[in-house]
Amino acid sequence: MKLRVNRHELAEGLAAVSGVTTSRTPKPILQCVLMEAQGDCCVLKATDLEMSVSFTVTQVEVEEKGDILVSADKLSQIVRESGDETLLLETGEGLCHVRGQDSHFQIYQQDTREFPPVPSGGGPADFELETGELRRLVGWTAFAAARETSRYAINGVLWELQKGHLSLTATDGRRLSHAEGKPKTTTDRSLRAIIPIKALNLFMRIVGEAEGDVGISVTENENQVVLRSSRATVTSALVEGQFPNYRDVIPTDSDKQADLNTAEFLSAIRRAALLTNDESRSVKLSFQGDELVLTGRAPEEGEAVVRMLAAFQGEPLDIGFNPVFLVDALKVVESDRVTLELKASNRPGILRCGPNMLYVVMPLNLS
Repeated sequence: MKLRVNRHELAEGLAAVSGVTTSRTPKPILQCVLMEAQGDCCVLKATDLEMSVSFTVTQVEVEEKGDILVSADKLSQIVRESGDETLLLETGEGLCHVRGQDSHFQIYQQDTREFPPVPSGGGPADFELETGELRRLVGWTAFAAARETSRYAINGVLWELQKGHLSLTATDGRRLSHAEGKPKTTTDRSLRAIIPIKALNLFMRIVGEAEGDVGISVTENENQVVLRSSRATVTSALVEGQFPNYRDVIPTDSDKQADLNTAEFLSAIRRAALLTNDESRSVKLSFQGDELVLTGRAPEEGEAVVRMLAAFQGEPLDIGFNPVFLVDALKVVESDRVTLELKASNRPGILRCGPNMLYVVMPLNLS
């Protein structure tokens, strides 16, 4: 194999696949990246056996086709620290040579035949989404999924597609986030799959701020999802298990409502939370008339009181929430105003951001 490649694009590709390679594995082969030099591109591949990534580098001149398998970390470091615009990569006698204008690195190759197969992710997608729509849906839900729990089924985001309508739902048992959207293209199939948080976060990081469409395929008999952009493909096993019946969690009898400025509400919560601690991780929200008073209190430390305007409808109410849960949601709100629907101090609240996005959060005991 011999090729000349744009260093910046190669660095971008190596950063993408490094989300799968890990140093904590009993199999050193999984710390490697497979590079396949084809006619007019170079494809980088990595896997941890549960999730795989392929990234296509197009700014290359392939002089000799072939493939190499080398340490992803070492190659990334070399490419990242190089100051050259292009690098020459070639193989010979069990080594990968990386040459710049004033540098020459030799990395030991691994046997490509030992590398686990990486799914191609080929074939038509079940449906397509605009990248911006995908960012909106995932951004509103992924943060609410469980990170560490014995209930494995909530360690991902539930995707449901039915009659051209798509919804994403995530929960960690103390809060629930739900978003609805419409695919650009769709299928007649009804789909229901739990996609791991790691796969979604990795794919969104690779896509970044790019535009275009994303293809999504779910193969239920293989328990696999494929997320594909114009340059990258992420393939992952689905999360197994039964996702909770989230519709039963969303309150339908709220009789109090507050219309709030998003930025002011976020700032007020953050300030009130400055005087809370692990023992008193609660901010009290007191609604009365057109004023909202937020109070944070930490034993032996002090108290914070923050006031803001709130267009509140209903009887006065005091309710406590974990400020982290409210901040997490408000940080990803794109609209200037949000609505908080309430029933009682011991009942869940609903934060709404437009007609297709809601967030249910459990209250805390004020005592």
